[in-house]
Amino acid sequence: MKTPQANIVVDVRQALSPQTGVELVNELVRELGVSRAWISPRTSRLVLVDFDPRQTDTQHILHTVTARGFDACLVGM
Repeated sequence: MKTPQANIVVDVRQALSPQTGVELVNELVRELGVSRAWISPRTSRLVLVDFDPRQTDTQHILHTVTARGFDACLVGM
């Protein structure tokens, strides 16, 4: 049975350095239900996240980002 996947884009209003971006991505992929997270190759402000909506939700993912002190919002929400 295939696991359902949802995708979101998180806009981080501060510039992410390469190191900070890697740390944020690593923290996100450790979250239950997150299968993949990466920084957009077009702009370092956007974090793309694939997740299983049965295990987590967009608000939890956003909270993970803001708990690190970033000012962020979900794109298109």
